[in-house]
Amino acid sequence: DCCMAGVGSTGGINNINNASSSRITGLFSTLDTDTLVKNMCAPQQSKIDKQQQKKTRYEWFMEAINDVRDKIKEFQNKYCSVLGTSSMLKSSTYYSYNITSLSTSNAVTLAGRSNALEGTYTVKVLQLASNSTAKSSGTVSKNGTEISSSNTATLDSLSFANDLVFDESGKIVFEINGEVFEFTKDTTLQTMINTINNSSTANVTMRYSRITDSFTIEADEGGADSIVTIKNISGNAFGENSAFKINEGTYKNGTDSITEINGVTIQKSSNSFEIDGVSFTLNAVTKDTSEETLTFTVKRDYSATVKAITDFIEEYNDLITYLNKLATEKDYSRDYPPLTAAQEDEMTEKQIEKWNEKAKSGILSRDSNLDKLIRDLKLSFFTPAGGTGLAATSIGLAGSDSGLIVVDEDALTRALEKKPETVISIFTGGSSSASPEDQGIIYKIRSAIAVYNDVTSESLKKSENNIGDLSEEISELEDKLNELAERYYNKFAVMETSLAKLNSQASYLSMLFSR
Repeated sequence: DCCMAGVGSTGGINNINNASSSRITGLFSTLDTDTLVKNMCAPQQSKIDKQQQKKTRYEWFMEAINDVRDKIKEFQNKYCSVLGTSSMLKSSTYYSYNITSLSTSNAVTLAGRSNALEGTYTVKVLQLASNSTAKSSGTVSKNGTEISSSNTATLDSLSFANDLVFDESGKIVFEINGEVFEFTKDTTLQTMINTINNSSTANVTMRYSRITDSFTIEADEGGADSIVTIKNISGNAFGENSAFKINEGTYKNGTDSITEINGVTIQKSSNSFEIDGVSFTLNAVTKDTSEETLTFTVKRDYSATVKAITDFIEEYNDLITYLNKLATEKDYSRDYPPLTAAQEDEMTEKQIEKWNEKAKSGILSRDSNLDKLIRDLKLSFFTPAGGTGLAATSIGLAGSDSGLIVVDEDALTRALEKKPETVISIFTGGSSSASPEDQGIIYKIRSAIAVYNDVTSESLKKSENNIGDLSEEISELEDKLNELAERYYNKFAVMETSLAKLNSQASYLSMLFSR
């Protein structure tokens, strides 16, 4: 039971200066001075307890608001942000496709993008794209196997068939596609490779293979138009009889991919490209193979969109249920005020926990900001959205008696099949700055959350100021309490001194009369 003995009373003085514990009291009077002082200071302690309880209520109020803000932020980040893991603003949420291959070959891979053109695609790969590449003319190591056991070896320690020679400054310097690179004897092989590969100017990828014991420098893009230009400046990394066995000059040996799609020849600089919203990835040539022509069908997959919307609605309902609980909780604050320190001393941890659960209940039950948030979130589904003039109820999302959203998956699927763009607009139309009727559901939700965050920021600021004022007031009251207690102790000390004198005189008289 939460109602413990001592609750409802001040429970004794808790803020009197600890110096009182070192006093010797009641020696002659035999009075319990500490208890008497505490009882006499009880009215002052009661003032402190009341202000501390007010402060605690403000702290609980701030905690409750921050919990709501965290909850809606988590929901917003997941569903109402473009970067969210299950974002309802991503086009991929609404554009999902089933790609069926009528062939067993993996030479070509298809994927549907936004607004992919549905239908049948026949694909024949005549040539793959390749970028211009400069290669070692043969193995580069002294032993014909490898120049080192790992790429962490320094350039000076690499075992080349043609020794790597550094200039007078101990460097090798060369230029690739207009970018000048300088490396010292202490530079590791991997550092050199990473530096070259990370250059956006050179735009190449350098590799050393221990399988072939050779270097390759390949352009990152361009196909038949790609170029790798190498110029040696100092040292002998490149050139005739060079350590890397790659000559200086311009290499232009790339090729474009050549593909026949539905009988039309397509030439691209890459093996991955997009046409009519369909992404094609070429993995191998099909020319002269048993499956020279591959056939695919591309069809919109509405079931994936229905699932994404259903998952979103489930978590929306969970959020509304959570907010409704806070807004309708019974307020027990009159019967269960925050506990004083003295009261907590008389209770177990479990009893304190149960008491505080009651005391915190309903702390937001009369909060107008929370009520408005709930109302605005619900209106997102029951007002025209995305400039369509239609609400979510028109596509199979209906309200229940409990205020939650119920998804009619069959109706939603039919709406997607008949008017997919309208469904998408209802969710994602407009923007955060558009008029309410032009905002899609997601932007309506974002607006509702933004308004709540703005108004509660003010509430939090006011609560912080109130807590600061109460802290100062409590500190002043505690100072007065200690002063009051000190005066009482001093008076009792004077009484004890007087009693001591009387006791001494009585002893003296008793001694005289006993002679």
